[in-house]
Amino acid sequence: MQGEFSLNAAMAGNLAAALLGLALFLAGMPVQAAKAELNAEVPAQKWKALRLRNLPKDASIALRVETSGPIRVIFLHQDELQRFPKPVRPAFAATAERRLSFRVTVPVAGSYYVILDNRKGGEAREVRLFIEAVAPRRSETKPKPKPKAAPGLNST
Repeated sequence: MQGEFSLNAAMAGNLAAALLGLALFLAGMPVQAAKAELNAEVPAQKWKALRLRNLPKDASIALRVETSGPIRVIFLHQDELQRFPKPVRPAFAATAERRLSFRVTVPVAGSYYVILDNRKGGEAREVRLFIEAVAPRRSETKPKPKPKAAPGLNST
């Protein structure tokens, strides 16, 4: 793999807080959402990936990308990353010209990657990424009603 985000000191503090929130979110604590904001430079002809660990099925992930120029944004499951940069089946893929926002419901539990792909770019891209993870909604299970006895059937 070409590499995941390397963090500078300013990013590390913000990311640590965001990852703590994400860890509490995934541990089933009462935290309803986790947010993170990251800045990265993606050199020309390169790509970078951000890993989102252990996302539960049906969690909602919202991403907003702000970039200094066109860059491909790909959201995919860890199993698909094994094949990247060969063709993959992402949960989402699009090109961000300057801004791009999208929301994905996690189809399968596991780790996911946000790939910032500048392999076709002739210049480095400054990218700002905003991520919000929202826990899946828990369905309230109602007690099943007791079956009614059929009329006219009495046991004596």
